[in-house]
Amino acid sequence: MLRGVSSIPIVIVCEAMKHVGRKLFHFLGGLGLLSLYYLLGRRDALIGYGLIALAVLAIDTARLKVVGFNHFIQSHFGSFIRTGEVNKLTGIFPYVTGVGLTLFFYRTDIATAAILFLVCGDVSATMIGERFGRTKIVAEKSLEGTLTFVVAAIASGVLLNLTGFQLPFSLLLVGAVSAAGVELLLSSFLNDNLTIPVIAGGIMTLLTQSTGWA
Repeated sequence: MLRGVSSIPIVIVCEAMKHVGRKLFHFLGGLGLLSLYYLLGRRDALIGYGLIALAVLAIDTARLKVVGFNHFIQSHFGSFIRTGEVNKLTGIFPYVTGVGLTLFFYRTDIATAAILFLVCGDVSATMIGERFGRTKIVAEKSLEGTLTFVVAAIASGVLLNLTGFQLPFSLLLVGAVSAAGVELLLSSFLNDNLTIPVIAGGIMTLLTQSTGWA
């Protein structure tokens, strides 16, 4: 009995470390994918995204079809896979696809901002929402988490401008709110790794075209 009780804190710590690991993977993975665009150039980076997405899809499909391979992945890389993804495709494929499509369809500065909204906003919203979210507004989504998303997304856009881009604050604000809205309203039935950057980038692009915002 004592052994069972003493193991409970260890299990809790392990689960917490896995959760932090997934968020760190989400954050660093997004920045890494975005960096490829600036290191390799548009053409090579887009080809790279396509190859990475296909490789991820192939591995994920094989994992679901071969029980032994799935066990191997779970035992060695389980910290990067959510409990609900054990027997279904992970969010990595839509993540890579979302980054690639956003950079393919939209202007580089707008696409970069939209991807940073996903990288910074989504991670921040999840961490704060799960720990401090008290005011539920849609399913398990909280007001605290959504507001954190907006603040983190705007902050990432402001930091982006410090690198030489000149996106108006009003455009960043609308984009950040749009991205948070997608995460709040659509993530329950559409993968937000794909929808957040694509929709936020699309809204900012339409605004620049219709209002003349640079």
